[in-house]
Amino acid sequence: MNIPCLVPTCVNTIVDDAQVCAGCASRLTSALRSVHDGPEGPGLASDLEVSLSRRHRTGPGNMGRRSTEAPLPYDARSAEALAVLRNTLTTWCRLLHEEIGGRLPEDTPSAMAAWLSRFTDWLRRSDFGAECVDEIIAAVEQAERAIDLPEKRVLAGLCPGCGLPCYARHDASRARCGSCETELSVREGRERLFRTAEGHLLTAAEAARALGLLGHEVTAAAIRGMARRGRLHPGGTGSAGRPLYTLGDVLEACLDSENVA
Repeated sequence: MNIPCLVPTCVNTIVDDAQVCAGCASRLTSALRSVHDGPEGPGLASDLEVSLSRRHRTGPGNMGRRSTEAPLPYDARSAEALAVLRNTLTTWCRLLHEEIGGRLPEDTPSAMAAWLSRFTDWLRRSDFGAECVDEIIAAVEQAERAIDLPEKRVLAGLCPGCGLPCYARHDASRARCGSCETELSVREGRERLFRTAEGHLLTAAEAARALGLLGHEVTAAAIRGMARRGRLHPGGTGSAGRPLYTLGDVLEACLDSENVA
């Protein structure tokens, strides 16, 4: 009997005794290989380090004249992406090591990614394999976006005209639907969307992704950390015994942590 792949973003079915489909396992392998250095050249982790050391100017071009603006000492988006990538890989290296033993890799993103890539088939059959796939791929995609430096956009709400999702710059106050051109208030759109979704039960990875779309940056590892420290309590249990949290509780815990900090 075919069962659905347990990776939240996947719609494929599984034909063997695994928890994760072969397609998601292949995506995980590709994501991990993109991180570590190899014969083809530097990996994503090295690219992030280069991006961190690069000095960027802001504002329009100046036709070759020397800029009078002070350059930024590092790229903040790359710094955040590298920290998320490192923390995510560290978490899963430690969890996997607890299960299989052996020697842990060096504490670098490149070495950890290379080590994890050796066990993707084992992870397919692990109870926490789906969460591992989801979190690592999300961290790698964030790193790729940081290097490309696209304009950051967040979910502004659902269009009151056609009901489709609307996106806006992270600092925008209003958004325009790309389908029917209807304008909406970003604040009001997010509030309506959050009221609809706040009681939904989600895994740590799903909650992190949802809050990110709503303009609140938090990682799945941070959510699990708040749960371990007693600041967040599960509202249920999902597949493979994974704890589930309501979106409202996660946001409240994140805001409380920011106030404490």
